[in-house]
Amino acid sequence: MAGYIDYYAVLGVPKNAGETEIKSAYRKLALKHHPDRNQGNKAAESRFKEINEAHEVLSDPQKKKMYDQLGENWQNGQGYRPPPGGGYGQQQPPGGFQYRRQGGQGANFEQFGDFSDFFQSIFGAAGGAGHAFGNFGGMQEEAGGRSPLDMEAELQLSIEDLFRGGEKQLTFTSRVGRRTETKNINVKLPKALHDGSTIRLRGQGKAAGGRTGDLYLKVRLLPDARFVVNGENIEVKVPVTPWDAALGADISVPAPDGAVTIKLPPGSGAGRRLRLSGRGLPQAQGRGDLYAVISIELPAKLSARQLELFKKLKEIS
Repeated sequence: MAGYIDYYAVLGVPKNAGETEIKSAYRKLALKHHPDRNQGNKAAESRFKEINEAHEVLSDPQKKKMYDQLGENWQNGQGYRPPPGGGYGQQQPPGGFQYRRQGGQGANFEQFGDFSDFFQSIFGAAGGAGHAFGNFGGMQEEAGGRSPLDMEAELQLSIEDLFRGGEKQLTFTSRVGRRTETKNINVKLPKALHDGSTIRLRGQGKAAGGRTGDLYLKVRLLPDARFVVNGENIEVKVPVTPWDAALGADISVPAPDGAVTIKLPPGSGAGRRLRLSGRGLPQAQGRGDLYAVISIELPAKLSARQLELFKKLKEIS
């Protein structure tokens, strides 16, 4: 028997947490436990699945409302299913998929698409069609006019993937009834992709009655410890020493497509934002901007001479 899972505890947020707090907690935990950073660690793999499942529910207003209503009494609501057109309809077939990303960073990383028995007891096997990491199901005709043969899935990309473009080879394993079907797909990454973009692959959906549906890939940007993405713009924290901040200096600014050297103006305080035009995410026309956010930091250990000079500076200030 599936047991109750406290999704708020999984993400370490209070039950009154808002969308921003939930997203922030998810990003930190997903980054920490991501399989690319914990290869061969089964505990991290299990934790990563829990984090994704919790985020799948708490980031979706409809699922979150249903989860909050049922709570630990979820077994009393197992017969409930959302109406058609609600994002994860009753008529969707059970099943999920896994994909294996080949080539580049994270090669041979298998995505985890299965949800717990607890999740499926409440939302049904197709309950993750909206935001799930890996799950897909047949879409309802009422949902955006798509065919019942269409499928929807998530494609996780790094910020470097958005810059490089090119192709991704994915291996999809889908469960259709009692059958398991596997297909290899080459996905060409178009320009101007961003978190939430949709890539449509014609003819890659389910087949029935001589017809074939389409596969819709929803892009989800993986958390990155270095960069913060705001639309087409990117922010990066750049630590500088107090003397460089006071006197000015040439500093190196990390960027997804290679570091760039810029001049730091004298008298730059902590939090100052320096705009690097055209160094942000690729767009259909041009690129966004990169913002270097200045952080003033001391070296880990100061020499006796440096300490002496700081004392003199304090005396005359």
